[in-house]
Amino acid sequence: MKYFNWIVVFGVLTGCSRGVELRPISLSPLFNDSNSKIWVVDEVNSGNKNFAPKRNVDKDVVIFYKNGKCVFQPMKTIGDIEGKRGDYSLYSDDNLISLFFAQERWEFKINVQSQDKIVLTPTEKSDIKYQLVIVPFPEI
Repeated sequence: MKYFNWIVVFGVLTGCSRGVELRPISLSPLFNDSNSKIWVVDEVNSGNKNFAPKRNVDKDVVIFYKNGKCVFQPMKTIGDIEGKRGDYSLYSDDNLISLFFAQERWEFKINVQSQDKIVLTPTEKSDIKYQLVIVPFPEI
């Protein structure tokens, strides 16, 4: 009887997932909130060293738009000057993001730590070799 119970439990658990197609989750809403979203580059890491400024006002931001456009610029220049404009592509299946600027391609492996912290690790193809840790723009 004891074994029968385990067989029934095992059958129910495995039977529920049989034939069900699992689809990857799109990362797009995380990056752009289905409109646009500003992320602060909280850390710029190379090896064990963080090169990002300590004060938020001195850090860079990345703005991701739903239409695939992006802007990279210092936080303190938002509204004053136009930042580095480009396009981005998300490859949710591979956990990759590519940012395309005039003569540069930044490609990162995406590691979502939480909805408030994403670690972007450069791939071999990337023109930027720093790991970026991005966090949502703070509420004012």
